[in-house]
Amino acid sequence: MTSSSEKLTPFAVAGAASALGWFGLGAESVVRPEPADFRDALVLVPWTLLTVTLLGVHMAQRDRTGRGGLAGLALIVAGAAVAITGNVGLVLGTEALTFLSFPVGPLVFCAGLVVFGAATWRAGVFPRWTAVLIATSQVMTTTLGVALSIWVPVSAHGSYTGGLWHGMTMLAVAVRLRRLPSVTA
Repeated sequence: MTSSSEKLTPFAVAGAASALGWFGLGAESVVRPEPADFRDALVLVPWTLLTVTLLGVHMAQRDRTGRGGLAGLALIVAGAAVAITGNVGLVLGTEALTFLSFPVGPLVFCAGLVVFGAATWRAGVFPRWTAVLIATSQVMTTTLGVALSIWVPVSAHGSYTGGLWHGMTMLAVAVRLRRLPSVTA
């Protein structure tokens, strides 16, 4: 049950669902360390929901972020779209698109997160730790994947151990979105 100061919004639900997806993919990648093609298809769900969640963050603070917030969001959407296109290529066996899933898409996505996180910091609508989580989420996801490589080898696709970090970020953002006044278009 939610208190009067907390509201269950579609963006908070998207963030929670994204977190669950990232946690599921990350945990499954740890338990079964060999890369699996089906994960390249499944990752499309939490990644899309992550992008939707950050759209909710943007809508909550758009009056205070200026062009930086919009530019960061545009890079996030573009990076996600490029990576998702690459993942669709992986799933369909189109080798010409694989470079889009990694490294191109995640690099653009990461740049967007950094810009968007900085705009979130400046806007002051969310706690600064939330802005830091957003800004560093892709870098920390990669770092966690490398740290876990002791048990699970790093792979360009089919393994999402580092996604556990995106899950933590999305869970934290979803909780913060619940504490804001209703976010609408």
